[in-house]
This record gives sequence, C-alpha cells and structure tokens, in this order.
Amino acid sequence: MKKIPALLLCAAMTLSLAACGGGQSSGSTSGSNSGNTSVKNNEGLPYAGETLVVQVWGGTYEETLRNHVIPSFETKTGAKVEVVSGAAPLAQLATEGSNASIDVLHVDTFEVVQGTDMGVLETLDTSKIENAKDLYQEAFMYDTAVVTNWGTYGLVYRADLVEKEPTSWLDLWDPAYAGGKAGMIDYSMGGGMEFLEAVSRIQGSHIEDTANWDKLFNELQSLKGNIGIYASQHADLESALSSGEIVISVETNGRAIGLMKEGYDVKFCQPKEGSIAMTSLAAISSGSTKKDLAYLFVNELLAPEGQKAYAENNYYAPSNSKTVIDEELQDYMPYGQEQVSSLIYMDSAALESVKPALIERWNREFK
Repeated sequence: MKKIPALLLCAAMTLSLAACGGGQSSGSTSGSNSGNTSVKNNEGLPYAGETLVVQVWGGTYEETLRNHVIPSFETKTGAKVEVVSGAAPLAQLATEGSNASIDVLHVDTFEVVQGTDMGVLETLDTSKIENAKDLYQEAFMYDTAVVTNWGTYGLVYRADLVEKEPTSWLDLWDPAYAGGKAGMIDYSMGGGMEFLEAVSRIQGSHIEDTANWDKLFNELQSLKGNIGIYASQHADLESALSSGEIVISVETNGRAIGLMKEGYDVKFCQPKEGSIAMTSLAAISSGSTKKDLAYLFVNELLAPEGQKAYAENNYYAPSNSKTVIDEELQDYMPYGQEQVSSLIYMDSAALESVKPALIERWNREFK
C-alpha cells in the first residue's frame, strides 16, 4: 500500500468515512434491520419467522452491515436480524451458557483469544461456510473466528504543516514535533499496542518479550516530549489533527482517508518497517441456539458483494480473494495476497498473559 495522496480520486470522494473501534458504543440494542423492506413476503424461505442476533461495532461499520449485508441475508433466508451495537459481550455470554443472547459476534484478535479461553466461541466448521474456499490463507489464523477484512496502522500527518514527510515509525521522535506536536492512541484503543509492537520489532524483539521492556520503555521515555495527546477515542485525534494542535499521529488508513475527504491536507504513511494489521473477525457464540443460521450470516459477511461494500464504504480490505474493487481504491488498503501477506500480525495470544503488566508500565512510565 502506497502513501495516500492528499486529494482522493473522484471515485473515492463519494465514499463514507471509515470507522473502527473508537466509534463503538457499548451494549445498545437497535432491533431489526431498520429501513429494510426487502423481505415483505418471506413465505417459503427456509428461515422465515426466525430472528438472528448479531453484535457489531458502531459507526460506519454498523451502517455498512445494515445497508448491505443484512438486506441480502434477509432476502435469501427470510430471517430477521436484530443488531446489538458495541463491543462483544464475552463475560455476559460466559454466564449465559448454552442459551446465548448473541448468535454472531464481530471481534478483534484480542477478543478472539479471550473468548476462546472463556469457551464462548464456536470452533468453526469451514465446510458450512461456502465462501471459505475463496478466502486468503491469513483469514484462518484462528479456529474460532474468521477474518472478514483488514485495515492498517501507520502514521497520519498534516502534509501542509510538517517540514519533512515521514517514512518510518521512528520519525515520531523527530525534534520538529517537540512540544506536543505528535499524537498517540492509548492502549485501550486499537493502535496503542500496535505501536509498541512496531517499536519492539525495530529493536529486534516483540511486544510480549518482557526481557525487552526496559529497552522499549527507555525509548518511549524519550518520545514523551513530542506527545501532545494520548487519545482514548479516534475522534479526539482527528479533532487535534484538524485544528493543527498536533501534526502527526499513529492512526488507521481509513481514518486518514476520512480526514482527506473533509478537505484537510492529510496523508497516510505506511512505515518502511511495515504496517501493523488491523484485523476484523467474525465468530459464532458457542451457546447460540441458531448455529445453522449463524453460519449463513458469517458466509454472507464473506461474500464478495458484502466485502466490496466494506472496501468502498469503510476502506477495509477484503479477505475474499474473489472480491474485485475499483483500481482507484486499491492503494488505500492492503488489497490482494501480496499486501495481506506483508502485513505485520501481532501475537495476541502471547501478549494476553503479560498485558496487565504492560498496561501498568505504560501508565506509569509513558502516559
């Protein structure tokens, strides 16, 4: 994926703002797919009269789900979809056992590890997912979830306000950003841990390697003078970038494109050391009582039509190799086997056991 030019091509200018975990709200239920009247007479369809409950992150990720994936699914099956917005309620599912209130989950890699350990995620039978045969190999990194799409973490910057275009993660340490001109995503939001992984790799290690933490946090200490905001919401970073309070930050490719569309002279840098994958996955609750229908919904998420919608509306790269997107969009995301394979993937399982200690040290020595 290349650096994104300051002005989007005309075809991309019509697309909506990308969103990821920062826009999530927690636990709100919004009923059946609002505004969908595609299934008026579902008599004779295999799942007529049934309701599937799907949890999904809020923001434009949910919008694409409602506007594209759900209508297609309801038309084919006759079932209705109830959407629950927010993060995956793993603890709740653990208490519900074999009568889960959520059938299909949208999760990140950390939630996959947690949900698997808690026993609330179904071990997927890919023979029940017709589109599985067309997915990139990297989509099957877990037994209990399948990758639906990818974004990337890199550096977003104001091209009109920086003296030199960044090419490396280490450019955040540039003295030109002293006095708080750089932004950082907090560990609680996607991007913070990924940044630590990138620095650890530059040091020849990995984030979960506690033996490297002294070296890692010594490096972070020297960055503190450049950090003007530790954001727990992506919107806070966007506001600071828009106002010029900061001129560079760790961010996602989609968020960078969103700022471009608003008219800001923003570019996105995929650092030369590599970009960290922002991985979205779908899972089925082990306690779901509608697993056959849940498998059909996951299959719909992986269909080329739905994958294309997420690429066009959210700038998430498809995991289905049969998905064809406009050439103008391909440079804005990790599109195709070569790009997908070149992404840096964190070992979320290895990190999980040391994560509390890492967060404590982040708060004490960096934030």
